[in-house]
Order: sequence, then structure tokens, then C-alpha cells
Amino acid sequence: MSDETLCTPQRLPIVQSWAEDETLYSWCCRWHRLTMNRTRSSGNALFGVPSAAKVWISPNPFGHFSAVTGTTLGHPFAVVRGRTIVGSFLALARPEDRRRVETGEIPPSFVVSAKSGIPLSLRYCPKCASRHRSSLGIALWRMSHQLPGVVVCTEHGQPLVEHIGKRQSWSLPGTDDSREIDIASGAEFVALRSVAVAARYIVESGVLDADILRARGQIVVCESYGALDVKRLDPHAVHSDWQSSALAGWCRRVQPEQVAFPEFWITDILRSRRSERNPMKWAFLLAYFQERAWSPIEGFFAHAKSMVDHQLHLWSQMESIPISVLDAFAKARNSRQAGRIIGVTGSTVRHWVRASPELAAVSRHWRLR
Repeated sequence: MSDETLCTPQRLPIVQSWAEDETLYSWCCRWHRLTMNRTRSSGNALFGVPSAAKVWISPNPFGHFSAVTGTTLGHPFAVVRGRTIVGSFLALARPEDRRRVETGEIPPSFVVSAKSGIPLSLRYCPKCASRHRSSLGIALWRMSHQLPGVVVCTEHGQPLVEHIGKRQSWSLPGTDDSREIDIASGAEFVALRSVAVAARYIVESGVLDADILRARGQIVVCESYGALDVKRLDPHAVHSDWQSSALAGWCRRVQPEQVAFPEFWITDILRSRRSERNPMKWAFLLAYFQERAWSPIEGFFAHAKSMVDHQLHLWSQMESIPISVLDAFAKARNSRQAGRIIGVTGSTVRHWVRASPELAAVSRHWRLR
């Protein structure tokens, strides 16, 4: 218990600036090397916890780090969103969870799915590391390489190297045991590069509506199979086609023990049965759409944004609330159910409730908004 006792925050004597697109963990590694502290001493100084080094995703407690660095590195929420992989999960998180992270009610790591199916590891590109050593004197952990699902460097067109050293240390690229991620063919590389592109779109979007993404995904898959709606899709046919893809082949060969993509995972996501807020699965799903030539990644996000804009501007085109909408609100027990009746997403319904006192009154009986 005493080993994890929080230290009283004391302002750091040295707070170096960010280097390029490095992660928070990378910044901490550089600070640790600069101060020549012991691993546990750096953990205490930066986060008030001796073992902070082993939580590279987003070291906790983050409030302590904010106190000892002040405003030098930017707003705490901006650091979490832009310098840790938590940003990918925040993009798809529920609005309430996103708000609680922003206000400090819950630690940033709360929104990171513990059931992603593939362990999250530190990764780096040898060419990027060599460039950083030449220009900065030290290698960096780049944000673009740590995003969930990313295993290739899109800048240099080569597989990333996975760090497999001990985790309770402030380790820089190339300082511990590592291995290049196995990519056996050009088809696998192209597919995995698409995963990296999709992962970047997700984190750079900032806030994504999971309902909108799922609705767009339903359209893409149903049109490809000639199904009227997602309920009429044949899960066996969809999964069989996925199994024959380059992405699925890579997953089976490289990580056969993992369960990231179980049977029927695509139809489960589209039917709201599984992991609809997992950024890694969305990155793989969009890359699979592109591999099958069903929808380019850029086009998918453009269509999803168009759906959001259409729904959010719907009320501005009407002078009064339609009776059918009021009736749906009265019959429904929550926002998602009301959305199904009306034909919009649950998040759009919640937006209407916040903007309309009349709808807020009609929906008071809802258990969940």
C-alpha cells in the first residue's frame, strides 16, 4: 500500500517542450533520461506513483502530472486527447464518459477498452527513430504508430517494430528487446496500411457518433450483399467473406491466440451487439470495406459526416414539431428507441431534446437519455 502512496505535487524544475508528434509516454522517457533519475523516482516526480512507467497508455494519476507541469504542455484534456491513445477511444466514447474524463472525474484510461482482443504494445519505425536520433539526439514514440490497430509506418512504407521489453521502465525505441511485426505479402501490407489510415481518421476526428458510423456501415454492407436491412444479412456469408480477406489471414497467422475478431463480429457490430465503440475494430472494419472495394475510407467518413449534418439541421427546416415525432417520444422509453421509431440515431434525438424545451418535457419519463 505504501508503495503506491501519492506524493505531494511539486513543480518540476525542468519541463521540456513537446518534440514533433511524440506521445506523453515518450515525453516522460525523455524527461527521465534528462534528469537521470531512477525509474521509480521519475514515476513519483511525474505522477506521484512509483510504478507509473508500466502504464504507458496513459499514466495515472494524470491530475498530479498536470500539477507538476502547470500549463507548459497545454490543457490536460488536450494532452490526453492528442498525446495518448486515449484520444482514439475518446473519439467514440459516450458523451458522458468524455465529459467525465475532461473534468477529471475519471482517469483517462477508464475509456480504454480492456477487451479489445489484441494487446496494445509500444511500436516504432526504425527509419523514423534514426531520423529522430540524427535531428534530436534521441528516438521518439510517435503517436501515429501507437494508435490501436496500427502496425505499419505509412510515411516509410514498412512494418513497425514491436517493443517486447519489460514494461516497468521508461524505455525509448531500440533500448530493449523488440521484433519486427510480421507482414508476409504485399496484399497484407496494403490492407494494414488502410488500417493505419482509418485509425488516423478516427483519432483526428475528435468526436465521432457511433450510431452514425454504424448506420453508414449498415448501408455499405447491405448494399454489397443486396439485403434490405441489417436484420436480413446472412452472418455466415458475411463472416466467410471476412475470413478470406488479407486482413483476416494476417490476424490468424500473426496473432492466432487473440480473439479480436470472433465469429460474426462484423454483423454483431452492425447490430449493436458488440464493441461498437472500439476504435481498433472500426479501423479494421473500414480497411476491410476498402479491401473489398465496397467503400473507400475517405468516402465512408464523408458520407457519415453528411448524415450528421442532415440530421442536425432537420429541425431548422420545420416551423413546429411533427405529431409523429411527439408520438414517438411519448411511446419510447429512451432516446435510442425513439430514434428507431423516427428513423434517426439516438444521439440526434438527444441533440433535439437539449435544443427543444417541448421535447425535453415529453421525454421526462425516459429512463436513459
